[in-house]
Amino acid sequence: MTRTTIYLPDDLHGGLKHLALERRQSMADLLRQAVEKVYKEDLKDLQAARKAWKAHLKHPEKAVSARSFFAGRPRRA
Repeated sequence: MTRTTIYLPDDLHGGLKHLALERRQSMADLLRQAVEKVYKEDLKDLQAARKAWKAHLKHPEKAVSARSFFAGRPRRA
């Protein structure tokens, strides 16, 4: 896990601190949950892209040009 610093407006920090006490969780846990909820799909896309890039690096000869990839996709309305 990596440590990071964020700046929150005072009222948001106070509300988050109160919520953490009510739920008996740390503020860090609440923030992690919120970030995961908001960016869940984007994070999945990034993970898929990293996996595809690793596969490409192992077998670059199997690469398909962007032009041919997009030419083979159905057109959107």
